[in-house]
Amino acid sequence: MKLRLLENNRFLWWFAGEDRNILHNCNKYVRIKFSCIGLIVIHVMLITFISISYGVYKLLESYYLGLLIGIYASVLVLFLYLFIQYTLTKNVLPHKKGKKIEVSISYVIRFSFLFALGLLVSQPIEYYFFSDEVDNLMNVKIVESIYKKNESLNLDYSAKVKELKELKISDNDLKYEIERFQLEKNKSLNQFIEYQYSRNFFIEKMILMDKNLIYIWPFSVLFIVFFSLPFYLKFRIDFDNNYYRNKITVQRNLLEQNYNYFLKSYNNILNRKFPEFNLEFKTPYKDPPYNTERIEHPQLGSEKEFSKWLLNEGS
Repeated sequence: MKLRLLENNRFLWWFAGEDRNILHNCNKYVRIKFSCIGLIVIHVMLITFISISYGVYKLLESYYLGLLIGIYASVLVLFLYLFIQYTLTKNVLPHKKGKKIEVSISYVIRFSFLFALGLLVSQPIEYYFFSDEVDNLMNVKIVESIYKKNESLNLDYSAKVKELKELKISDNDLKYEIERFQLEKNKSLNQFIEYQYSRNFFIEKMILMDKNLIYIWPFSVLFIVFFSLPFYLKFRIDFDNNYYRNKITVQRNLLEQNYNYFLKSYNNILNRKFPEFNLEFKTPYKDPPYNTERIEHPQLGSEKEFSKWLLNEGS
């Protein structure tokens, strides 16, 4: 039953970024494979929406912003996926192949984007599952910052007391100033503590999580693999596949029919407007309309080459 839903699912084919009319005439295996690619893309969108919405909510503490930015991020990811999938579709028309280094760089750029996207989306979800451990790490860091702040205030307090003693003021005035400094120091420390515990430190928690919780990295790798899976499946589809054979037939027939129609129309216009010249359209390529190989014109040789050829011919 599940496979039957995948056999002829035009909705999933759209998310796979391929021609649904051509896929409709392909064999069962090809149709199911492209449906699976579309299904994975939909799950990537949903995961992105959930993760980004939760991450923005934790960062900005706003449900509405989290929801809006989550929807925007998921739609953006969808169109980026469709775009990259279009670029991975094999060119079925005759064309000049690019240099290996250029092709390799283009693949590295595309898969680097998927790597970064999978890593980014995995972070809020990993925090959700390991929030207790991360919050404990953050509390330890907050306590350390409070101790450092207290030491800094104590140094300032000691310096001020030393200055007062050097001024040789009365004991009562000295006692009053010391008490005032102590109150100011306690007030500053309490304000710092309240401020530290009022912040959510979400970004810093992500950094702490990645640095200290090594066991979350397999989850990140799993996200990266899942986010890259549609492109791997698309890349692995062989050129001799039923889909590409059908696509060659459709696209070449369409292109050649339109080119022949253009050629006939253009020549008719030339003959109608300039009948006395007997003009017709001529292409500088051997393989119109694909235009991958130019017609080579004869090259004039030198007199020396002509003489050598003549002597060889006479012998």
